[in-house]
Amino acid sequence: MSTLPRQENPELAQRWSIVQNIYPGASPTRIETQILEPLEAKLREVYELDEIISFASQGFSTTVLAIKDEVPPSLIEQVWSEVQDKMDQASFLLPSGVKPQLIRSSGPPFTLLYSLTWHGDGDIPLILLSRVAEDLRQTLSYVSGSDRSGTYGTADEEVLVEIDNAKLSALGLSFQEVVQVLSGLDAKKPIGQISQNGKELLVKSKDNLTNISQVANLPIKVLNDFEIIRLGDIAALSKNPRDPPEEITLFNGERSVLVNISGAFSQRVDLYVEEIEKVVDEFSDQLPDEIFLEKIYDESYYFNEKFNTLYTSIIFAILIVIGISYFLLGFKSALIVGSVIPLTIFLVLFGCTLLGLPLHQTSMTGIIIALGLLIDNAIIVVEDFKYRRKLGHAREQASYETFKHLWIPLAAATATTALSFFPIAAGQGPSGEFVGGMAKTVILSITSSLFLALYVVPLLLNYFDQIKFFDKEIFGGNGYSNKKLVQRYRAILTWSYEVPRRAIMIAMILPAIGFISFPFLKADFFPEFDRNMFKVLVELPNNSNVESTEKAVLELRKSIAKSGIVKDDFWFIGRRLPRILYNTIGGDTAIGSNNLAQGVYISTSYKEMIEVLPKLAKRLVAENPELKIIVDKFDSGPPVDAAVEYSIDGPDLNILRALGKKLELIVRDAPGVFLTKSELAGGATNLEFAFNESNLALGSISGDFFINELAIASEGMIVGTMLDGNKELSIKIRGSSNDSIESTQFLSVPSQEGFDYSSNYGEFEVTNQANFVSRDAGKRQNQVSAWIWPDLLPSQTEKYLAGKLENFKAELPPGYIFEVGGEAEARGQSQSNIFSSAILFLVLIIIALVAALNSFRQAGLILSVAFWCTGLAFLGLTIGQANFGFIGLVGAIGLAGLSINDSIVVLSHIKEANANSPITKEDLVEVIIRSTRHVITTSATTIGGFLPLLITSIFFKPLAWAMAGGVIGSSIIALFYIPACYAISKKL
Repeated sequence: MSTLPRQENPELAQRWSIVQNIYPGASPTRIETQILEPLEAKLREVYELDEIISFASQGFSTTVLAIKDEVPPSLIEQVWSEVQDKMDQASFLLPSGVKPQLIRSSGPPFTLLYSLTWHGDGDIPLILLSRVAEDLRQTLSYVSGSDRSGTYGTADEEVLVEIDNAKLSALGLSFQEVVQVLSGLDAKKPIGQISQNGKELLVKSKDNLTNISQVANLPIKVLNDFEIIRLGDIAALSKNPRDPPEEITLFNGERSVLVNISGAFSQRVDLYVEEIEKVVDEFSDQLPDEIFLEKIYDESYYFNEKFNTLYTSIIFAILIVIGISYFLLGFKSALIVGSVIPLTIFLVLFGCTLLGLPLHQTSMTGIIIALGLLIDNAIIVVEDFKYRRKLGHAREQASYETFKHLWIPLAAATATTALSFFPIAAGQGPSGEFVGGMAKTVILSITSSLFLALYVVPLLLNYFDQIKFFDKEIFGGNGYSNKKLVQRYRAILTWSYEVPRRAIMIAMILPAIGFISFPFLKADFFPEFDRNMFKVLVELPNNSNVESTEKAVLELRKSIAKSGIVKDDFWFIGRRLPRILYNTIGGDTAIGSNNLAQGVYISTSYKEMIEVLPKLAKRLVAENPELKIIVDKFDSGPPVDAAVEYSIDGPDLNILRALGKKLELIVRDAPGVFLTKSELAGGATNLEFAFNESNLALGSISGDFFINELAIASEGMIVGTMLDGNKELSIKIRGSSNDSIESTQFLSVPSQEGFDYSSNYGEFEVTNQANFVSRDAGKRQNQVSAWIWPDLLPSQTEKYLAGKLENFKAELPPGYIFEVGGEAEARGQSQSNIFSSAILFLVLIIIALVAALNSFRQAGLILSVAFWCTGLAFLGLTIGQANFGFIGLVGAIGLAGLSINDSIVVLSHIKEANANSPITKEDLVEVIIRSTRHVITTSATTIGGFLPLLITSIFFKPLAWAMAGGVIGSSIIALFYIPACYAISKKL
């Protein structure tokens, strides 16, 4: 067990990535036609891609790619390699200077996150912190087992050259001429190689730019053949972080730089963290007192907490199972049955090693689930052996007869249970990958227990039967027995079988209640993520910069602190959350997110957080009407951006925008919805320069020249690099002015008569236009998203909107399509992935039952038990007040195979009794009384195995209630429904 990899969550295949394009100054529609259409055309040639969703905004675009669920994880890397090839081919079709970049949005989540903060006097030396952070990142990335590392909130250092436009014009120079001169003076280029006297010498130019003085000393123009105008004469040079910054990070309200390290999958994350912390401690000892290095997130903390709970649950379940076995079977039988548990766990761990299956929360939960199942076969074998010993058979003969009569029904029962879990183990897509480990460990457990029950338990029975110690009644007894209870039970069975329909009615009561209660179950996708963390997203108007967003965040933090549940918090301003958890995607780049900020809060406890969060969310929204604020807990399962999403596809942006507004009004009216967003709604304020072509012609100035001058003067242009220590810094030139808008409007440019102003060649207009285009599968799209309060379920909103959305769909113009997204789409896709493979395994179950029972009629009878037990699963969810979602569905499917085990054994006992001579109803009653002890014992131990999950697990609570509730009813079905149907078929 110590050698098996351990991690908190299972590994999900890297099915998501984004393609990013930067095209400064281009409008969304121009990006759509010049970049997205040719790029998507090439990407569609990759058959394995399931989704190609693109977003175009001012100056950049993002294309989200998702690989089909049916693509196995082993081929994922091959698909992304093919995607990169198609991007390279498409780059020749794109505008000059546009280079698509593939950014992988998946992989291991953060294992550790550290904060570097300044505790010294004066302003925060962000450049120093950034360089220390980069050194730490590189140090951690070389630790064995590391996968990815990153820094956030670092200074984007640059050498900024702010040129005085008036001085430049007086010299008769343009910005573009300065760019051309400076680009030619960057001498960091190889020259060649010389071979002489058996030696080879590299010839290169010496680095001429290693400090700001050297950059300022670069010659720009020569006057009168001897006067040299240098860059420092017409410009102010400085080495500073980019202003305004692209992103800012805060820890507990202080500006800081964050460093993350993600450990690779398939290793022991606790041991990996120990190695990382040793390195960090050594690194921290070398830092000055003013720089404080602090760990702010540690996945291993939650890993250890969860695994300690799982270990405790396993021990608790073992004690419950053995205790029930002792009470119902006796000390000797309980000892034999209990010995199967550690042997089975050993075989399961050995199987996990062979399969390369790590220990994580789902695979460990599979072992807990199986604790009650894996001794079922052993209990049946023990009880059958004791029965045959009572008949006077010798030990060897009793063992032989037990094996002979039970191996087929036990193998069939094990096969059906295993096959019922196979759709979960073989499930495709992220949902299947997440819970697949649970199904695999369950299958390993029950198959191992079958082997032990048939080959090891008989040996133990023979051995223990020879020990005189167990001849005493107190140690070798048969467990709890009550003659009066048996007589009453016999009377009930006799009354039921006299008219078999009575027994059928008794057996159908609980399933019927379950089916009736199903419509009243609340539906969700995945259960809550039981972690004391919540997230806050803040969105400002589109034209806000990062510094404005930071001010809003700092004010918001004060209000959140009043909730009394905050322990720590860290914010990413100017980007969405990076991969802090396994299902968090979208924060791989900070481009285009200046008006966004997302924070993570560590609360004092999960229970307090769940109680306070809805009130906190409502208060923040009410106090800040000018901001878009989303407060929510972290979810489990595949990533979903908004709980409720709908989209409209069509060709015309104006019509899509109008339809989106109409749909947004419909969705906003739903109860619990506090925020809606239509992608195409709103716009961004821009300055547009309207050229006067006549004046350009009279001044002999081309429009292209003028555009480039305006671009360099306002945004700037990188002309080279300077080596500063071990870091390469960009050299950027731009115009110098405190008022960028005014300086752009009155930009002076060289002319035939000296210089002229930009305002003579056109004028600026302030416009507010749509700044977004969305595309899905090559069609334009408008997506409308809605967010609900944290304590509500999306299914309730979807149910309320169902009728109104049908009316909206019917009124759509021709050529426009309405689609459902969000949690409803993810839920439907996950369920369809399971059902698509369930049909195949259902056929295999039928084949196994027919082969074991040698009768299609009896196989149909057993399958009907699986159907009735589905209603029992719904009843279990109702009793436990659990929601019906993907995990509940997994429980219902697993129950379908589990529930028929007792029915198969009971039916085999009836057939065995009928094989010698035709049985009567009285004989049938005695056969069922004989089977009752092991039926009750197996059901009780199975429920005992689920008890820890019912008490401690939030995530697997729906599964545990579905299966525990079903097991109780399946016992009644096995003891009443099966005998009654057999009596009817044989006309007893």
